[in-house]
Amino acid sequence: MSDVSRPTDASLATTRLRQEILSGQVPPGTKLKLVPLARRYAVSRGPLREAASRLAAEGLITIEDQRGFRVTPISRADLLDVTRTRQRVETLALRDAIAHGDVAWEGRVLAACHVLGRTPVDDPAQRAAFAEHHRAFHEALVAACPSAYLLRFRARLYALTERYRNLASERYAAERGARDVAGEHLALAEAAVARDADAACALLEEHLGRTAQTLLEGYPALFGAP
Repeated sequence: MSDVSRPTDASLATTRLRQEILSGQVPPGTKLKLVPLARRYAVSRGPLREAASRLAAEGLITIEDQRGFRVTPISRADLLDVTRTRQRVETLALRDAIAHGDVAWEGRVLAACHVLGRTPVDDPAQRAAFAEHHRAFHEALVAACPSAYLLRFRARLYALTERYRNLASERYAAERGARDVAGEHLALAEAAVARDADAACALLEEHLGRTAQTLLEGYPALFGAP
């Protein structure tokens, strides 16, 4: 018998529902209908409720008293709040990573930056690859941070901001192509491995803020504006 335990139905449902919410397949504000979802995921409603409760703890789902579950809506205020919180948390994690990182950490940061820089930002066929490599780069930057709690919180905030980027979809990818995104990432990586914590944190804060401003100014329809 294998010692490796199989994922539970609740874990599988959590992973799948999280992916569908982050990708926009299940849109913001959607009321979750457990019966058809359970049928589609091939699980019972119990594990699905557990999955929804887990995602509520991550901020992706809202629990409504006596009314079930709803995908958390998006708003300008929410994007600004998430971005500002992520700026504070991720710069703190980056500063700790720079203080504790070794040569292997430096190599991971530079390798992740290289792979990301070689992935086209504005090619629809490469969108999934860019998203994965972008996530890997930001994870590499903070990987040497010794606080597991801080890293988990950072990962949740990353997912919340990623949902906004995914909802903007093709138009946002084109807008990013007009920015020197690769240059932003390279400057950030170089400052980090040079152990210039102040410069690296300033670049990271600016990078995250610029992304939020791009979404707020370029995609009013995303927030219900004409």
